[in-house]
Amino acid sequence: MEYHLRYLPPEELGRIYPKLQRDFPPEERKSEQRLRCQMEKGLETGWLLLADGTEVGYAFVLRHPAVGPALLDYLAVEPHGEGHGTALVTLLQNEYMEGGLLAEVESVLPELSEEEQLRRQRCQKFYRKAGFQPTEVENSIYTVPYRIFLWSMNPIEHPTALAAQALDTLYALQLPYEEYCAHVRIEVPETKK
Repeated sequence: MEYHLRYLPPEELGRIYPKLQRDFPPEERKSEQRLRCQMEKGLETGWLLLADGTEVGYAFVLRHPAVGPALLDYLAVEPHGEGHGTALVTLLQNEYMEGGLLAEVESVLPELSEEEQLRRQRCQKFYRKAGFQPTEVENSIYTVPYRIFLWSMNPIEHPTALAAQALDTLYALQLPYEEYCAHVRIEVPETKK
């Protein structure tokens, strides 16, 4: 199968946004208006994954020139289990090779159902297999707890500090100050700062 990334211009977001609504719960989803605004400002880039010319996935990547790694904001493929996710992450790694990539992966929590714990464990395993390393950074965005994974072509001396600083900057750039203060929590163990 031959895979390609295609840039998603802001004017095509309306076609993809219903898929994002299907694939991500409301507490993890930006409004279509906010996402489009960030795309128009160049802060967010949309990508479509094509497999032999057929659209099989999408991703949105948040980045700013002042920040090293970019953030995989959203990533989804359909159907699952056919290698599309791996292909999409590999192509994104090639696209963002210079600064690297961050992935927010939902934390595995004991109070979750066994099914949800397994889903989150599979997601973490997927990113590890793609070369992402877990950092000590944990964050909570709009009450959703995440573990932060980092991928880079080059060794990073302080990956936890880099991940925390990049996340903090990217969220501060995209949210109004009051909203940022109320809904973004980025935590790093004292020994890792």
